Amino acid sequence: MKKTNRSLLFLAVLALLIAAGFTPSWAQDQGAPIKLRVAGTFPPPAVSMQSSVAKMWMDEVTRKTNGRVTFQAFWGGALGKPQEHITLVEKGMADVVVTNLHFTPGKFPLAQFEYVFPFGPVDPVIVTKAKRQVHEKFPEFAKDLAKYNAIPLMNASACVYQILSKEPVSNLDDFKGKKIALIGRYFGRWVQAAGAVPVVAPAAERYTMLQTKVIDMDMLPLDMFAAFKIQEQAPNLIVVDALMGNFVDVLINTKVFNRMPKDIQTIFVETGKEVEMKTAEVEVKKWTDKIMKEFGAQNVKVFKISDADRVKWANLVEDIPAEWADEVTKQGYPGWQIIETYQQACTDLGYKWPRKWGVKK
Repeated sequence: MKKTNRSLLFLAVLALLIAAGFTPSWAQDQGAPIKLRVAGTFPPPAVSMQSSVAKMWMDEVTRKTNGRVTFQAFWGGALGKPQEHITLVEKGMADVVVTNLHFTPGKFPLAQFEYVFPFGPVDPVIVTKAKRQVHEKFPEFAKDLAKYNAIPLMNASACVYQILSKEPVSNLDDFKGKKIALIGRYFGRWVQAAGAVPVVAPAAERYTMLQTKVIDMDMLPLDMFAAFKIQEQAPNLIVVDALMGNFVDVLINTKVFNRMPKDIQTIFVETGKEVEMKTAEVEVKKWTDKIMKEFGAQNVKVFKISDADRVKWANLVEDIPAEWADEVTKQGYPGWQIIETYQQACTDLGYKWPRKWGVKK
C-alpha cells in the first residue's frame, strides 16, 4: 500500500511539473518535440540580413534534429523594444533572442569590442576568425552573459558600415559641417574628427530626418540602408569602409539550454559556429551584391574615399581603443590584452591596420 501511495504521489507531482512547463530529461531523450519562442530585434528575414542569418541557424537546427526542434519567431521587436531583449531571455519570456548587445549599454562592457577600432578590417572572415580567438581566450565574455541567464550561440557579421548622403562626397574635406546620423559611443567622435556633426538617432527615424533635412547623411551597415529605404532620401553612397561589425547575437536562455539533451545542445552550438562562418564567407557578399544591384537600379551614385584619406582620417581620431582598454580594465576586465590580441589576430590573418591602436601612455 505504501509503495502504491508513493507511486501515486510521484505521478501527481510529475503531472503538476509538466503542466507548469517542465519536461523531464527522460521524456526529452525519448524524442519529445521541442518548440522554442524566438524574439528578434531586427526587421524580418526578407529585408534584414541579421534576421536572415538567424533564421538560417534555426532552419539548420530543425533539419539536423529531423524536425524535433522547431522555432516560432517574432521579428522587428514584436515582443519588446531592442533594449528589452536581454530581459526577455533572462526571464524566460523568450527562449532565444536575436539581438545586438550594444542595445543594452552598461550591461556588457566587452560586447562588440571591435567597434572601438576606427577603420578596422572589413573582411568578415578576418573579423569572425579574430573574434573567435578573443572569445575563446577570454572567458569573461561568456561570464557576463551568464549573469543574465544567457548562453551565446552565434555572433555573426553584418555588412560593412558605409554612409548615404543627400549630396555627393568625394574626399575627406567634403564631410565638414555635414550632419550625420549614427549610434553608439564612438562613431560620433570618428565623424567629429572629419569635421562632421554627429546626430544620435534610431535607424527607423532617419528616413524622416533626411526627408525633413534635419540630417545630411546616415551611417549604417549597407544592408540596413536597404531595409529602411534610406537611399530614397540620400541617393549618394559614400564608400568609407568604416567598420565590419559582428553584432548579430543569438542567445539562448540557460535553463532552456540545460534542459535539452546533450546531442541537441551540441547541434545548437556547432550549427552556430557553422552559420557564423557561412555568414562571413557567403552571406555578406551575397547581401552586398544584392543591395548594390538594387542601388544601381535606383540610380544611387557611388563615391569612394581614397585609401590615403582613410588613413588620414584614422590618424585624426583619438586613440579610442586605449580609452576603452583603460576603462574596462578598471572594471576588472583584461582590456589591454583584448585590444592587443584582436589587433594581432587580424594582422596574422592578413589585415594591415592604418595605425597602431591601444597605445599605453
